Amino acid sequence: MRTQQSRSLVFLQCLGPGVRSGYASLPGLEDVLASLYAAGQHAWPGVSLEEEDYLRHLAGHVPPDEDPARVLASVHAADLYLACACARGDPTAHAALERHVFPKAAASVARLRETGVEPAEVFQQLRERLLVPEGDRPARVAEYQGSGPLAAWLRAAAVRTALNLQRAERRRAHAEEEAEALPLPTEAGAADVELDYLRRNHREDFQAALSEALKALPARERTVLRLHAVEGLSLERIGTMYQTHKSTVSRWVSRARETALEGTRQRLVERLKLSSGELHSLMRALNGELDLSLPSLLSKPG
Repeated sequence: MRTQQSRSLVFLQCLGPGVRSGYASLPGLEDVLASLYAAGQHAWPGVSLEEEDYLRHLAGHVPPDEDPARVLASVHAADLYLACACARGDPTAHAALERHVFPKAAASVARLRETGVEPAEVFQQLRERLLVPEGDRPARVAEYQGSGPLAAWLRAAAVRTALNLQRAERRRAHAEEEAEALPLPTEAGAADVELDYLRRNHREDFQAALSEALKALPARERTVLRLHAVEGLSLERIGTMYQTHKSTVSRWVSRARETALEGTRQRLVERLKLSSGELHSLMRALNGELDLSLPSLLSKPG
């Protein structure tokens, strides 16, 4: 930046009117801001982040009702620098987070391995949630405020992700147990024999086709479908996360299911060379497989 004065000006302009005066009156504000940015550069020398971007990010995360001097004195400046660079999609920052911060959260997640949760799957989901933007919404790592160590913030996020996976796995296992407990059809007509044959011989083809169709979904629809079908979040809760009404989320979920099902149909036709009648019979035979398959397929990395 050209001058120290321009440094404080950038920072102050990003603060709300009710907060700006408290920071503007701080003695030596320019030097304090310079030292915070320098701390980030020193801690992460390979990570490139413009000073103006850092100051805007810092201004967007200061608590509005706390003492300005105490806030700037206690902020974890270097961690905030790394989080800001990660939120802006810098690959070097992503690599630094992976190499230096993720391992500090691994021990807490490893303790949950005995419950059936794999740490690799936890961190794969965590990468997707924290580092991948969703539509116009920035990556969630931007929500880190710098009030505590980034490693502690990440550790809490990893444990929450692991617990969500654990609950989803229990729901999936319960659904499978209920499905296996259902009685077989009592009528042994020709149609039932055909459906049973299709169900037994093409379930794996259906699973593979559905998996490919889910991967082809737009990122937002796939994420929303996973939050609702796998993690069990309500439409209202998801709407709060995306800052939209639950009716909009309902349409997103319905569209994702319809798109996935249509993609599955198309892939089955290509894979099995089925006629329209055979395809109709197969989809009827596998009715209900979609809801049973979504939790396991959507919880897999990728």
